Amino acid sequence: MKKLNEEDDPKQIAKKVSEKYLRKGYKLDFSIESLEKEVDKILENEIPKDGVASGKLVAELTAYFGETICRIFGARWKGVYYIENSGMNFYCCKIKKNGFEFSPSHFFGYYLSNGKNSEGSFKDYLYVRDNSEGILKDFLGGGLITKIKSVE
Repeated sequence: MKKLNEEDDPKQIAKKVSEKYLRKGYKLDFSIESLEKEVDKILENEIPKDGVASGKLVAELTAYFGETICRIFGARWKGVYYIENSGMNFYCCKIKKNGFEFSPSHFFGYYLSNGKNSEGSFKDYLYVRDNSEGILKDFLGGGLITKIKSVE
């Protein structure tokens, strides 16, 4: 994965994000359970005050989510990750597993723009969301985890 500098390394950012949210009481331990339970708690409780804070939260959750998927499923980062200009992650940052690619920032960007009523929960995104729900009309016939497992 190409990166601009050490600060733009999503693996290192994911580790820092995990530590930050562990101190706040969230169990971000790079497990599937952390994705199923803790990410929704963060989205519901850590409400950004402005666009800068929203961008920071998207960048943090993108790094943590992407790195967790990489660790659990043997996927890899593809493209460029940005910690400061997090809007670019929507276009440039992907996770790849055996020819299947997805952008870990998409859900978070849409969620923070449109809300839970439009996008659903993160757990739904992982397991049940299909391409007929929400603004995120994407590949998810049965959820991201099912899709990743189908390409193993």
